[in-house]
Amino acid sequence: MLLSWPLIQYVLTAAVRDRIVLALLLVVAVGASLSLFLGSAALIEDQVFALVFSAGGLRFAAVAGLVLFVVFHMRRSFDSKDVDYLLSRPISRTGFLVSHAVAFSVLAVAVAAVVGGTLMAMVPAAVGAGHALWVFSLAVELIIVVNVALFFSMVLPGAAAGTLAVFGFYVLARIIGQLLGIANKAFLGDDLSILGILMNVISVVIPRLDLMAQTTWLVYGTENSSVGYGFVALQGLVFTGLVLVAGLVDLRRRQF
Repeated sequence: MLLSWPLIQYVLTAAVRDRIVLALLLVVAVGASLSLFLGSAALIEDQVFALVFSAGGLRFAAVAGLVLFVVFHMRRSFDSKDVDYLLSRPISRTGFLVSHAVAFSVLAVAVAAVVGGTLMAMVPAAVGAGHALWVFSLAVELIIVVNVALFFSMVLPGAAAGTLAVFGFYVLARIIGQLLGIANKAFLGDDLSILGILMNVISVVIPRLDLMAQTTWLVYGTENSSVGYGFVALQGLVFTGLVLVAGLVDLRRRQF
């Protein structure tokens, strides 16, 4: 079986038990309140200021909260031998990995929905095509991040190392567009240097998260955007599948 519904329910229950849901709701409430307070101090476009400020802040808070939960949950499962016990039950290693990935992805979609609903409640006038695409791309971004966190939490031996690796990956994915632009501009018309070639190779396995959840969509809509639902969905499927395959290869090589 590729999916174990009791295991998915167990992971989601662990998220509730660890108060990750309550903590994220509290962060969302505080972030929205702070954004509205700071927006009230703006001389013009106070609602737009609050919307953009809260969108960026809540995006980072959602990523940080989910990464910490996934990494520490998986490392705790390995350290307490829960993984050994689960794999001794009638569940394959593929089912174990896919079930965790589905559970974490469901949690990521739920968090994205809460953030999107908060922005909708803050500035109802901003609700439209741009808002819908922003929430959808945020959900896909969080799905990619939680599956990357799942991979690093299994590959690296410590929770701290796994967390730092995921945050490093996320930062690189957020600035990969700027790095590629610098590399191509610096060597325009000439042969690429070793670093330039290396950067282009790395970009193949790094998602373009800088193109996801753009705050300009919330303000100006999606009329002039070159990124749509197809690109967002395809990127999510490709990189999530790539990470799961890598995690499955590592899990199958392990001796429990």
